[in-house]
Amino acid sequence: MGAAAPAEPGGTPRRPAFGLLALEGPRAAAELALFASFRPLLQRAPHGDGHPVLVLPGMGAGDRSTIPMRGYLRGLGYAVHGWGLGVNRPSPSLIGQLWRRFDELYERHGRQPLSLVGWSLG
Repeated sequence: MGAAAPAEPGGTPRRPAFGLLALEGPRAAAELALFASFRPLLQRAPHGDGHPVLVLPGMGAGDRSTIPMRGYLRGLGYAVHGWGLGVNRPSPSLIGQLWRRFDELYERHGRQPLSLVGWSLG
């Protein structure tokens, strides 16, 4: 089961193989359990500087899947945002919406550098 990718840069993204999408649910559950078990260790991470962070969900997922990660980053002191674009199904339209979301957050936070964090295939 290989992941599908555009044939050329700038090409229309193709959907990933069904087998890869089917594995995302069980994989996300396992990642959440692992995340919870490592939480005490993760709390030792250096605190952030308050700059904005945009968290992207994995392929076929939405903002609900990134709630634990966003909470963790918020707890470290970052200004964390979900992507707010529904389910992550790559398309030229969605990529345009993501650029607009990025620009909106960049302006809202006084043109500070904005970090992007992706979850799984995000």
